[in-house]
Amino acid sequence: MFLKSIELRGFKSFADKIELTFDKGVTAIVGPNGSGKSNVIDAVMWVLGEQSIKNLRGNKMEDVIFAGTQYRKSLGMAEVSLILDNADKKLPLEYSDIKITRKVYRSGESDYYINNTKCRLKEIQELLMDTGLGKAGYSIIGQGKIDAILSGKPEDRRSVLEEAAGIVKFKLRKEEGEKKLQTTEQNLIRIQDILNTYEERLNPLKIESEKAKKFIHLSEMLNSKDINIILYSIDNIEKQIQKCKSTINILENEKEKLLEQKNNYASKLNNYNDDLYKLEKKIEVLKQSYYDNKSNYEKTISEIEFLKDKVKYTLENINKYNKLIKEQNDKIIKLKRIKLDEENKVKEIIDLNLKTKEYINFYEDKFNNINLNIENEENSLKYLKEDQIEFLSNVSDVKNKINIIENEIESLKCKREETSNYVKDSSEFLKLKLNEKENAKTQIDSLLKHIEQYEIIINKNENKILNIKNKIKENDVKLKNENYFLNKLETNKGILLNLEKHYEGYSKTSKKLVEHLNNNKIPNFIGKCFLLGESINVNKDLEIAIEIALGGSISNIITLNDNIAKRLIEYLKLNKLGRTTFLPLNIIKGKKINIPKYLKSTQGFIGLASELIQYDDNIKNAIEYVLGRTIIVDNIDNALEIAKKINYNYKIVTLSGEIVNAGGALTGGSLSKKNFNIIGRKRKIKDIDESIYKTKESINKISHNNNFLNNNIDILEKENINNKNQMQIKSIQMAKFENKINLLKEEVEKLNKSIYISNNEIKLIEYKLLNSNTELKEKQELLSNVHNCQYKNIDKINHIEKNLIVKRKDLEDIRKKLTDFKIKKAEIKESNLNKRKRIEQLNLEIEELSKNIVYLNEDLKKLYDNKESIQEKIECNEVNKEKISHDLKELEQYIEKCNVRKIELNSIIGTIKSKLEDINNVLQKKDKELHKYDIVLTKYNSEVKSLFLKLKEDIGINYEESLKYKENIENIEKYKKQANYLKNEIKSLGIVNVGAVEEYRELKEKFMFMNSQKQDLVRAKEELEKVILEMTKKMKNIFNNNFNKLKLLFNETFKELFNGGSADLILCGEDELKSKIEINAQPPGKKLQNINLMSGGEKGLAAIALLFAILKMKPTPFCMLDEIEASLDDINVSRYASFLRKFSSKIQFIVITHRKGTMEVSDNIYGVTMEEKGISKVVSINLS
Repeated sequence: MFLKSIELRGFKSFADKIELTFDKGVTAIVGPNGSGKSNVIDAVMWVLGEQSIKNLRGNKMEDVIFAGTQYRKSLGMAEVSLILDNADKKLPLEYSDIKITRKVYRSGESDYYINNTKCRLKEIQELLMDTGLGKAGYSIIGQGKIDAILSGKPEDRRSVLEEAAGIVKFKLRKEEGEKKLQTTEQNLIRIQDILNTYEERLNPLKIESEKAKKFIHLSEMLNSKDINIILYSIDNIEKQIQKCKSTINILENEKEKLLEQKNNYASKLNNYNDDLYKLEKKIEVLKQSYYDNKSNYEKTISEIEFLKDKVKYTLENINKYNKLIKEQNDKIIKLKRIKLDEENKVKEIIDLNLKTKEYINFYEDKFNNINLNIENEENSLKYLKEDQIEFLSNVSDVKNKINIIENEIESLKCKREETSNYVKDSSEFLKLKLNEKENAKTQIDSLLKHIEQYEIIINKNENKILNIKNKIKENDVKLKNENYFLNKLETNKGILLNLEKHYEGYSKTSKKLVEHLNNNKIPNFIGKCFLLGESINVNKDLEIAIEIALGGSISNIITLNDNIAKRLIEYLKLNKLGRTTFLPLNIIKGKKINIPKYLKSTQGFIGLASELIQYDDNIKNAIEYVLGRTIIVDNIDNALEIAKKINYNYKIVTLSGEIVNAGGALTGGSLSKKNFNIIGRKRKIKDIDESIYKTKESINKISHNNNFLNNNIDILEKENINNKNQMQIKSIQMAKFENKINLLKEEVEKLNKSIYISNNEIKLIEYKLLNSNTELKEKQELLSNVHNCQYKNIDKINHIEKNLIVKRKDLEDIRKKLTDFKIKKAEIKESNLNKRKRIEQLNLEIEELSKNIVYLNEDLKKLYDNKESIQEKIECNEVNKEKISHDLKELEQYIEKCNVRKIELNSIIGTIKSKLEDINNVLQKKDKELHKYDIVLTKYNSEVKSLFLKLKEDIGINYEESLKYKENIENIEKYKKQANYLKNEIKSLGIVNVGAVEEYRELKEKFMFMNSQKQDLVRAKEELEKVILEMTKKMKNIFNNNFNKLKLLFNETFKELFNGGSADLILCGEDELKSKIEINAQPPGKKLQNINLMSGGEKGLAAIALLFAILKMKPTPFCMLDEIEASLDDINVSRYASFLRKFSSKIQFIVITHRKGTMEVSDNIYGVTMEEKGISKVVSINLS
């Protein structure tokens, strides 16, 4: 294996991409100081993983990136690649060529690659381990490192020798093993702490578990007793109900007989009432006939009176019409007179209109003549004004030409003066140029100060960037904590969703049945049945109370109808899934109680459980069946107070979960959080979602802040780049000022030539001034003539404008008179029209009045005819009046007879009613007795229902299920005493944790699991200790063997290089792997001494002897040496060079040197130069 080539791009002074190819043998890299030779060694160290920037001769990692020059911008990335020939497969990869690459960016990112595949630094280090390559190896000896091997820290010297001894691989594995051992020991301590905690809890939990088992056993026995007591009570109440029903039947039979008698009397009463009703109807008809005749009699009298009045009114109308006809005739005569007057006025208006027309025609002719004169004069004025504009234009042109000539003369004078001044100033210009030179030097000093200021700003910005990066690190810690909290929330959400998905907390049977439904194992039932607990929504503060109130009913399954429930029960039986309760919506009846108003206002009362939750209306009956008889209050004290008021008839639950059962039993104690979170689960998921949202907001905020800080870093970095650019600009300006000083000499030579040219220019200007003055006089004379013509034209314009003002005034007066006559003409015309309309109106009125007189005469004739017909009607009504009076007397006699028969019937009806009253009194007494027995029966039925409810709610079974537990009870009192004994036994147990049984089992399982984990860790610890011990032994053996070899080889090489003498490596301590290694040397003719006491040249040669000894013992694929022979004299350089030549057959050497002797033994030479300032270039020479 050997180094084939190195590729550099943007690394330190290598701005452009450069590839250095190497063959076997010795390759020398030469060049002047500062040309960038050592940067090649730095590049190899860097690509092999060097992390110390000091070893790379920099301050920070970005210093390895090309920083730019005066004429080149800086780069954003540095990249170095090593290509190794792996034909001998010395490295454990299936490639003949291996390319190791490292890239770094100004942002701080750094990447490693093996054959263009991204990898970690650790993978590169493991690949090159025990090959002598790597940052801690001996294959790369940089400037000063050769002395550090001898006089540096013992640990640095030891690392080189360990690499040579081949124990680095084992040392790293041992360190990893020790880290694992330390982690294992820490895990053992943690597990032991957990086990101790479990052991502390196991014994108390065991006692609680046994206590809980006893409690469950006694509770089951007590339940059986309670069920039998309830069944016994139900049987007794059923017997009382039967007795009550037989008594009610007897009373109802007696009631039926009395009702039969009552019906007979009622029938008779109805018959007599019918007769009385008919008689009354007959009397009523007769009376009506009487009243009708009497009304007709009175009507006839009033009609006679009305007809007489009508005759009187007709006579009055006749008189009125005669008077009206006379008035109409008088009015017609008056209107005819008015009409004649209006016609005379119309004739006068026509005459006036003719005179007005004549005036209008006269003034219109006069107006047109004046207007025509004005138009002619305005046209003359227009032409004169146009001439005036032309005069003005001519004046302006001449003035402009005069101004141009004057300006030209002035310009020539100025130019003459300037040229004269220029000639005078030229002699002093040399002094000014010298002053400029001094100014240029001052500017250079100023620019240097600016550059220093930019450097200060750059340093300040770099400090700011460091502070911002610290803030970013703090934010990263916060971000990590927020992400941890977010993961925790999402985990909790996942757990809750999993519990929700698998219906944890519901009864085993209900849970399995719902899972089967969801998995479509029971087809055609999806959406037709659902858990009660999944169908309600509850406020957070009511969750415990509602869940306690529901109890086992939370697992009840609501179905659309009883057929579905029946089929699901059959499915449970068939698959042996257990038992559960179904609530068919088509037959379930709600048992909601009515809360009295006084109870709602009682302190602590919250409401009825079924009214405090949210649910769909279609399941209302099911909810009221389960929760309709449960009251929710705030605490146990108020619960007991309310229970007393309702006589312990209903179940009451507090917000903290205590129960006052119907009948007075109390249930309470501590609640296990695990058992009471079914209803609140959805809310908790929602709360967690809100927390997740807030946490994500916080994460986004921190990330945004980090982005903001990173942007600030970018801004500061850009500012630094700008400042660096400004520094470059200032440097360029300095160069310009230096060039300016050189140019001043050339300008002085040009001054004499310039003075000669200026004198010739002055003569030419004098000639031009003479011509311009002559032309100016001509133009001034022309301007005077144009002004005279202009003033004459202005006089004509003023005369015409005065005439126009007078004529326009006359024209305005005529226009006003003309307008007045036209208005008068319009008024005459309007008056004429009005008069004609008035005459037409008068004609219409006369015609209308004539027609009215005709109509009035016709109406008058009709009145005379009407008067005669009314007289005839009066005579006829007098005859009818006599006949009606006779019929009224006959009706009065018949009505009197009917009233006598009515009195007789009323007497009979009264007797029958008194008998019916007696029967009704007896019936009322019977009804009271029946009502009394009904109340007793209702009470018994209520007690039976209460007992059924007690079975359902308190014990959790229905009546049919309870019959399985039924026993024959001979003495109920004795049986109750047994039940009380069981209650006392349960009470004596005190507070019982029912969950302790399951908790004990889970804790025991955890204890056993953790104990097994502990045993595994103990075994792992023992195995690790054994492996570390074996590794240590192996390392000691390898180190001792190789160290002894190295001692001999070092002594041998030392003698060859020094031509005699001796050298030795000494371990100072018993532990071969930790003790210091000292180097003793004895050059020829000197005493044995510590190497630190030798001269610089001797030290250098001794270090080279140790390096070659290491290479003899364990050759590396290639070795890079950076001026290690710098301190040697020519003779020792020759010895060093001969050794280099000798070893080059086995090892590839790349040496950086200034020494001729080293160059002579090289096969190839690379020359490094800086053609462009700050940019390294490479030239290769093949000497073979």
